[in-house]
Parts: sequence; C-alpha cells; structure tokens
Amino acid sequence: MEGENFLIPIFGPLQGIRVVTTGSIIAGPAVGTILADLGAEVIHIEKPDGGDTLRVVPPYFEGNGNKIGGEFVCVTRNKLSVALDIKSEKGKEIFYKILRHTDIFVENLVWLEERYGITDKEMLKENPQLVIVHVSGYGRPEFGGEKEKCSRGSYDIISQAYSGWCNLAAPPGMEVHRLPLYIGDYITALFGAIGALSAYIYAKKTGKGQVVDVAQFEAIARVIEMYYMMYYNLGIKREGEGLRVFNTQPYGLYKTKDGWIAIGAIGPGLYQRFIQALAKATGINPEDFPYEECASSPEALNSEKGKKLDKIFTEYLRNHTKEEVEELFNSFRVPCSKVSTPDDVLKDKHWLDRGDIVDVLDENTGRFVKQIGIVPKFSETPGKIWRGPPKLGSDTVKVLKELLGMSDYEIEELKKNNIINF
Repeated sequence: MEGENFLIPIFGPLQGIRVVTTGSIIAGPAVGTILADLGAEVIHIEKPDGGDTLRVVPPYFEGNGNKIGGEFVCVTRNKLSVALDIKSEKGKEIFYKILRHTDIFVENLVWLEERYGITDKEMLKENPQLVIVHVSGYGRPEFGGEKEKCSRGSYDIISQAYSGWCNLAAPPGMEVHRLPLYIGDYITALFGAIGALSAYIYAKKTGKGQVVDVAQFEAIARVIEMYYMMYYNLGIKREGEGLRVFNTQPYGLYKTKDGWIAIGAIGPGLYQRFIQALAKATGINPEDFPYEECASSPEALNSEKGKKLDKIFTEYLRNHTKEEVEELFNSFRVPCSKVSTPDDVLKDKHWLDRGDIVDVLDENTGRFVKQIGIVPKFSETPGKIWRGPPKLGSDTVKVLKELLGMSDYEIEELKKNNIINF
C-alpha cells in the first residue's frame, strides 16, 4: 500500500504491494510465494494450533531437535507468518483490519464463507480496492457451473483427473497416469499470480477492487488446450504418446549409450539441419530422406523411409554418449539436451551461474536447504530470497504492532485467549 512502512526489505518489481494469503497445501500459498520472490510483502495467515497443514506432511526436514514438512520447506519462503484464528469473532475483526492495509488477498480454503463467515462483500466493504483471489478445484459458483461441484474439495490429483490430464499423460499401454509432485498446483498458482496482478493494475487505475476466480481444472485445461482442440476439430485424440510425438520426427526422448536425450526438430527448416547433422555423423545422403516422406505426418513416420531414418538415428544414438549427441546437434542449431538428474544439475555450470540452485536458511530447523532460485530474472529490479520458511507465528507480534498499532497488553490478551500465537 502506497505511503505505508513495509515489514520486509525493499526489492523487486513488486515492491510496495502487500499480499495476504490463507490456506495450505500449495496452490493458494504458492501464489504468494511467486509474488514474494519478486518483492511483494506477503503475510501468510496460519491457524494458531499447528499452522499450515503442509508443515506436518512427511517426509520431514530435521535439525536442532525440530522437524518440519519437507514440502513446506520447498514452497514457503520470503513470507511473514501470522498465527491468527480467523474463525473467532475477534480473529475475524483483526483479519478485516489487516485487509484495510492490503492490496491482494489470496485464499484456497474453498469454504471461506461457510466455515469462516468471511464474504467477498464484507472484504470489499472494508477495502473497496482489494483484489480477492479465490483458488479452488472447481471454481466459484458466481462465475458459473454447478453449485454442488463448486463446493467440493480438491487437491492436485483431483485437478489432474477432472481436467483430463491423467488421460493425456498416460504412457502407451496405460489408460491413465498421474504426473508426479504437484505440477497442477503450480500451474494454478501461476494463473493465480497473473490474475492477481492483472486485477491489481485495474484497481490502481480505477480505485475498484474485484474478485478473481482461479479453478485448478481450468488452469490445467488452458495449458493442455491442444488435447481438446485437436480432438474437437480434427478428431485426433492425443493419448498414450509416450516418449515421442505421433506426427513428426525426431521429437521426443531417445536412449543414448549412457543415458537419455531430448531432441526436437519440428518443421522442414529444422528437419534439414537435423539431417545435415546426422549425415555428418553417419555418412547418409540427406537427399535420400526428404522431410515430406520421412517426418511431415504420422503416415510419413510409418513409411519405409520414415522407419529407415528412425533406425539409423537410433543406431547412432546407441553408440554415442549423451554429451556427444548434444554437441553434434546443437552445433547445427537443432534443439537437443540431455535429460538432467538432480546430480547433473549440481554440476551444471549454466544452472549454477544463473543462481538457479541456492541455499536458504530454514528458520524451523536452523539448517540450510537447497532450493530453486528466483524465476524470472529482472535487469533493473531483481527478485531475491531474503528469508527461508518462517516459524509458525514468527511475525504475529510485528504485524499486529507495526501494521495495526496494537499494544503489548492487547497482544498478550489475544494470546491468552488463543486468538493468536507467536
């Protein structure tokens, strides 16, 4: 909020923006983490008794006699932690006071009104310029859809299933597949961050806040839109593709002498560079393998020449290392990369020189943890990691005193009544 003192270091393109988040298990809080990395002051409100559920989900990261959920350590940094019971009337009153000083509020509690009695109308009454971002599995009923379905709970796996991603991602021979980790949550968080900042810009121009509805299944559907559009318009059902695409070559994952590489040569221009590179390595005549007859369609891939090309390429890969393959095709400007492992990354100068692997202090255990660095990069206002995962309620007193002007006595009384924790 303009003209206010902020409780974090000043940095990044989002400096001067205050964000409040509530909820747990990745999608909603991750919106806050994305914004916090770029300079927004993010206050994460947690339950006084235990905090964010992700704090206690194993496997654990341990140190100094304490332990914290390993996934929590991954996704929560650069935030202020306030332990506040927003179910209680007094806690709700404090929550609304905080919102008066807030630009963006992000929640993924699903039952915010039913369970907590907190409504969009009341929040906008307290702060007419507030941007309210609701993150859920199915979306909010006021934006359309079935009311019963909108009230359902969701996790990443639910969004993968309902969006159709589990069908699309299935390898050959399998009907469905779950993508590992929580990629659906992170995609949702990215759309949430876009929505939050878009509405914030509008609010700064007009003085009018609004509600942003981010549904997990829709975020994923937007990313895999070709799956639906190609089926509806061309009758092509892209399922079970596995390591390679169905309509051009080479494009996919291939086995080398000592590991795996990815290569992509889409279109006649790139294909010609690929053939020239392969000719240099194997001695084939490029004119024997024209694009239209070998790589331009599913029929071309399955033609006699298409299969012969695949056999020659596969044989070449079998007898060369992934580094040799990378060097050859990239020298011809054909996109090609080894498939990195975590061990590869720690030895990769490119990753390290860009600051993509960083050591961050976890306040809960007192240990440093390796994390992914700031994305994206900025030339004039770089983001930074000024703090690792905070202890539960570590900033409750600071926020209540410095932001709301509460006295030590008032704060102690709130703690005695289990309204807050620190």
